[in-house]
Amino acid sequence: LRLEGNTQLYIRELAIVYFRLIRNTCDWYAELFADPTMISALIAWVRGEMAGYAVIFRRHVFHAMQRFQVVASCLNHTLAEVDILGHAGLDLKFMLDQEFFPDLTACVRSYEARSVALLTKAAGEDSLAVASKVSTENYAAAAAQFGAQIPIVATVSRLDEALAEFGDELRFIVRDSLYSQVVASVLAIIEGVLKQFLTVLRRPRAAGAAAYGQELALLVSTQAVISWVIPRAAAHLDRIFGRTVSDIHNLEQRLEAFPASLQDVFCQKHSVAIAKRTFDFVTADFVIGREVTDEMQPSEQMERLLGEVGELARALDRWGSVSKRGVLSGLIDCLFVQMIDPRNWEADGRKRQFSHYGVHRLVLDIHFLLRVCGSLVSKSTNNMANRVCEKALRAYFAGAQGEGAGMMNKSWYDARVLTAMHRLGFSFPDFGRGFEHRSQQSFDAAATPTPNAGRQAATSPGSSASN
Repeated sequence: LRLEGNTQLYIRELAIVYFRLIRNTCDWYAELFADPTMISALIAWVRGEMAGYAVIFRRHVFHAMQRFQVVASCLNHTLAEVDILGHAGLDLKFMLDQEFFPDLTACVRSYEARSVALLTKAAGEDSLAVASKVSTENYAAAAAQFGAQIPIVATVSRLDEALAEFGDELRFIVRDSLYSQVVASVLAIIEGVLKQFLTVLRRPRAAGAAAYGQELALLVSTQAVISWVIPRAAAHLDRIFGRTVSDIHNLEQRLEAFPASLQDVFCQKHSVAIAKRTFDFVTADFVIGREVTDEMQPSEQMERLLGEVGELARALDRWGSVSKRGVLSGLIDCLFVQMIDPRNWEADGRKRQFSHYGVHRLVLDIHFLLRVCGSLVSKSTNNMANRVCEKALRAYFAGAQGEGAGMMNKSWYDARVLTAMHRLGFSFPDFGRGFEHRSQQSFDAAATPTPNAGRQAATSPGSSASN
């Protein structure tokens, strides 16, 4: 037999030659050797012929990376000839299953690997612009979060198409024995895209609204994968297998925390970037030889920091499905995590130093930040802010060796903050509006000690009690 370009025709003719020869040989053998004890030799020969057929089949079908439809057609031609042997009393179907099951499994894994590679490349090259909006009809979880439509980036659309194509291909070769491998492959394809989204999110980007828009589109698209793509893929596989593929349905619940993890990465990344561009506590010099007066205002660096937080807030307004409060609160929390890090309080074995003016500037800046952000400040963030101020006060009084001047009282800090808020309120509409009527976030003890309590606040962690 010669292969002349048509694999299916070649396998059909090969099956006819092989299995009809086996049938004829079995008939002749039965006529010549009536002793039942001689049948083992025939079975050994048949196994050898089956293995030989499998080698040729594997080379032209599986190793040639044929589409599943071609694989199924070739298997059907083979099974048709094996059924003829079954009518003659020789059932070789189990041998065929044993020969080809590993190849079918490898075939599914190979399809998975190609899909993961293509989708990983697509995600890496995605512009992260909204490519389309898809309907959430019949997808309750998606509708509850996004409304009637979900904006998605191109990679999510390609993932949905890839899973649909995978399912369409699988229906040609599907069988219960492949269930576990199919489920594993679908999971790998979906999780491969989500992991690539995490990698893309961690990449450095230029500052500005455009970068925020790209990354917020990525956060929305991650949620779309979980609440829209996965249910669609699960429903498709249900139809293919004729039963509920619970492993894929459960994936939606198993991955429900993943978008929050990406949001945390977003907050951590941008807290570091914003701080470096504006109020960089790590490199800031707080040994400043100036006098503390009533004209003192929050630093320009802190004003710039809040300006960038305001820019992010405006970007979030365009993405209603992303929790504005969650992102901004997480960002502020990450800013204080950087400040409280012990590594940022020592350099070359020397503890950080603060002058009288420097410690007042830090306390005033933190007081200003927390008052501007108001209800966005979590209890843990407020506690960290108190700890930062207490550490700074301890460092100041330790450096002053008992001769340090006292600290201004709470009303002094409040007055400086209120003046700055009136001066800059128009620049921070998402934070400053209605400031004077907002209930104050508790932050007074370490940040606003009285002159006589300054030394006590600097030495007593318990002084950070809330209002």
